[in-house]
Amino acid sequence: MFPQTFRMEVDDGNDGAPVLRLFGELDLVSADAVQHALVAIAKAGVVADLTHLEFIDSSGLAALLRARRRVEEAGQRLEIRGAQGATRRVFEAAGLADVLDD
Repeated sequence: MFPQTFRMEVDDGNDGAPVLRLFGELDLVSADAVQHALVAIAKAGVVADLTHLEFIDSSGLAALLRARRRVEEAGQRLEIRGAQGATRRVFEAAGLADVLDD
């Protein structure tokens, strides 16, 4: 379904909030799946771990922001952690560094 340059893994996390780890490239091809996964696993909050994300485009950024809004509308919290390198620069260039929780 997705190119080999992207994958997701879910684990339980340490504080009860599931962690969705993203690997590779979050772009138009994978953005909707990430948004739906984050919303679906947000029971008592959720963490999007971008530590291993190598690339994000505007559609990936928008998907994270839409998921954050939907999770917060449901009374939960979506933390976006681990953005570094080119991924962090995209958030900064878009004026959205303040949405990062690390």
